[in-house]
Amino acid sequence: MTNPRGGAHGAPNLRTECDDRLRQMYEESGIDRQRVLVNGEQVGTLSARVSKPVQVNQLDVLDFDALRAWLMGEDGAEYLDQIIAKAVPEVMELCMADGVVPDGCAMVGHMEPSHWLGTTLRVDKNKVANALGPQLPQAVAGFLAGD
Repeated sequence: MTNPRGGAHGAPNLRTECDDRLRQMYEESGIDRQRVLVNGEQVGTLSARVSKPVQVNQLDVLDFDALRAWLMGEDGAEYLDQIIAKAVPEVMELCMADGVVPDGCAMVGHMEPSHWLGTTLRVDKNKVANALGPQLPQAVAGFLAGD
């Protein structure tokens, strides 16, 4: 239940429950960290790890008629044969792989939003020992102190 590495989501594990709750708060309101309190004293934090936004380039169709004409023409015919049953995103992938910008298309930058990567839990063992004080069994206190 208290395994700090967590477990399968939905399993009865305190770390997993904390991770799931922080992720829900992050997705709902952008909250990315929580204080860890023991007997009212802050002993650490649970922090979300999120990716940074990344600028990516992709081909966007600006004029479908021009794209269709290009596909039907000499320059695009070989691509049309390969993707006849596929949708436009697959056409753009093939063209970008060859560095080709079909008529009616332009390279347009798009921002991929940040996304959830996981959490980081940091707890100061000395603060836990101080917060628990006399409630902390001597054997556990020695373990936290490295004895």
